[in-house]
Amino acid sequence: MNTMEHFNIGDLITAELHKLIVPTWYRYNYDQFLNFFPKLEKLQALVLCHSNIDNSCLKILGTWCKNLRILDVNGCNRLTDTGIEWLIRKPTELSKTLEELLVNCAAVTKRGIKMAVENFPALKVVANGSTFDVLVEVAQSAAQAQPHKNSSFTRLVIRSAGVYTSGQLGSVVRYCPSLFEIIIEVKVGFTDTDLFCLTSLKNLQILKLLNHRRNSYGEEITFDKGLAPVLKVIGGSLKVLNLSYFEFVDIWTIVKFCPNLMALAFENQCQSLSVLSEKEVIELRNEKGRVYFKDLKLLGCGCNLSNDILFDLLSCPLLENVDLVFCDALTDDFLQKVMANGFLKNLQLLRLQSCHLVTKQGLDELAIKDNILKKIRIYFCEKLTGDNVFEWHKIACDKNWELHIDFKSFGTEHITIEV
Repeated sequence: MNTMEHFNIGDLITAELHKLIVPTWYRYNYDQFLNFFPKLEKLQALVLCHSNIDNSCLKILGTWCKNLRILDVNGCNRLTDTGIEWLIRKPTELSKTLEELLVNCAAVTKRGIKMAVENFPALKVVANGSTFDVLVEVAQSAAQAQPHKNSSFTRLVIRSAGVYTSGQLGSVVRYCPSLFEIIIEVKVGFTDTDLFCLTSLKNLQILKLLNHRRNSYGEEITFDKGLAPVLKVIGGSLKVLNLSYFEFVDIWTIVKFCPNLMALAFENQCQSLSVLSEKEVIELRNEKGRVYFKDLKLLGCGCNLSNDILFDLLSCPLLENVDLVFCDALTDDFLQKVMANGFLKNLQLLRLQSCHLVTKQGLDELAIKDNILKKIRIYFCEKLTGDNVFEWHKIACDKNWELHIDFKSFGTEHITIEV
């Protein structure tokens, strides 16, 4: 019997249901939805992503789901702006309750997103490539209104597509003072001045500055003149900082201004970009017993790092995920010193790419000691081989450990094994 063919979504429906995740392979049936959605007045989260629903489904939701907080229809390519229009037409409480609308759908345009933003004032998140452009327009209109109105948005994503005009980010930030997360694919038009508007966001905890050009670095904004003044003001509130847009950053500036980070990713270290005095840097380097980031769980870095900086970064006591790329500081002796000092006790995932000086001997303590690691990913590291992977796999099997290893070499060898 084919379970999928005989699946009846109605079997999941109860009047007390608060969250419903519909399988992507489920075939949308209008009559079936019309039958059970009147029973779902308490539903708060509905996930229909990558399913074959059409606009009629949104009409049903707008009619019956009065308490919906989250609606995920990402990848539903039969949806159009008409579906958004039907969703907002029904005079229900949905306009007061809907907070997250995930609608990355090929046929939903800027027009549909603007209808949603203007008619659902409780929205905090709208996932769509046109969202920023819509917010720019709505913010400009709101600035001219009396009294001024602000948005409830907490998440903002600026994609690389489209044209950016300097000042647009500031306009949106003033309209959305509660922003919690900002992701920017930096593109032509951005300036250091644009970034400074972020200093008004006292609730900002996640900041990601990404490069939209693969394998290249941009020149639109700078670390020392653009980002560092922002970090000086709001760095203490940040929990996640991804700086992959910049080819070079200064770790000491980040250590000084962002002590509460839980995740940090950057490319290369360059102390000449520091906004700190030489005395301040020396004090940070020499402060005994100091932990750079006491809450750090995720670290991504590697290039151009000195041994002492990498050593201190790996000493962060809560580290669970480490991603090192082109890291010549990573050697067998260095790893032995790290382990001898009792670091990496909570490490669960280690990813190494193009780290050419470390061998199996250096990784043995991490890979097979006390089964602390759950996942190892090794890509194009000259001194690590497929035979090493199989040996770790055998030890894990013998000791009944949970371990997933993904390995790629310069040849054609690609090994994925799991215990």
